[in-house]
Amino acid sequence: MSEKENEKWLSSVLPLHRRLTESVVTIIENVLKAKSVDFLAVSGRTKEKTSALEKIERKGYRNPQKQMTDLSGVRVILYFESDVNKASEIIDEAFEIDPKNSLNQDDLMSTDQIGYRSVHFVCGLGNGRTGLPEFSDLAGLQFEIQVRTVLQHAWAELAHDRNYKFSGKLPKRVERQLYLYAGMLEIADRGFDDVSKEIDKYIESVERKSDLGELDVEIDSISLPRYVRKWCEENGIEIDFPTYHLDELVKELHQFGIHTLAELDKVVPPTYAEVFKREKHDSNIFGVVRDWMLIHDWKRFAKNVERNWCVSYEEEENLFHHFFSAPEFAEFHSVFCPEEVVDEEFGDESHE
Repeated sequence: MSEKENEKWLSSVLPLHRRLTESVVTIIENVLKAKSVDFLAVSGRTKEKTSALEKIERKGYRNPQKQMTDLSGVRVILYFESDVNKASEIIDEAFEIDPKNSLNQDDLMSTDQIGYRSVHFVCGLGNGRTGLPEFSDLAGLQFEIQVRTVLQHAWAELAHDRNYKFSGKLPKRVERQLYLYAGMLEIADRGFDDVSKEIDKYIESVERKSDLGELDVEIDSISLPRYVRKWCEENGIEIDFPTYHLDELVKELHQFGIHTLAELDKVVPPTYAEVFKREKHDSNIFGVVRDWMLIHDWKRFAKNVERNWCVSYEEEENLFHHFFSAPEFAEFHSVFCPEEVVDEEFGDESHE
């Protein structure tokens, strides 16, 4: 094809590719969410005409309509290597894959090579989608998908971005140093993936022990909310479970002297659930766990636990007077409710 013919072809096809790129990004985001695969970003770009013409000339394409597969490009950035495998399987099911032009960079690298790694797909929407009216004019168009981890993406950006100083031919000494660091990134990538799998295994172990009623589990940001959630379900109570600052609550428990779920289970007041429901108490995991400690031994809490919150007067009146005698209630009030103090850490005026 002549340059004029290429320009004419690109003028007609690029508007379709812009629609195609947006559609593919949306499809991938939706299927990843549906399959519960966490991702950092799904982004797309459509080549500009000048860039496409430059590539046609540089590559010497004689039939760019078949050879140009990246007019639409989508990049999927995931957190872990195992997620790359999951996302690749999902993409394989969601689109019509061109196996001759799709590849995994790992498969092309010898055992003594390190560097750029990514999974590349060349795809079409497939007959199932192009049979729909909204996609019918996109039939026959191909697009590329790159699937990477965060660290693979970082390496690609550093080593292959034309605008960055690492690109181009470097002196052997510098190039060797660069590839050694690339090897470190690969090791870190696999290490983070191993840690992620260990966390998943730990979560499964905690859930299994919780289902069996085994409480010889160390309290941490994973085991604590699972115990409290199960307690709430068993007692017909609904509370909020914010995930931020859970480490602070775990720290308070440790300072109070509670290190396992079994130890925590022993301090839960027997009538707490009944009072909670009768008073229509509104709380969250912070408030409930702190209530348990305060009711169990508020003097020990005041002595040993660092805090930057107070108990609200309304909560004190509605809840704590059920558990303390009048003199003790007055003493408790003087320690934990001396005045309205704004909780700078959690943004409210109570311990919930």
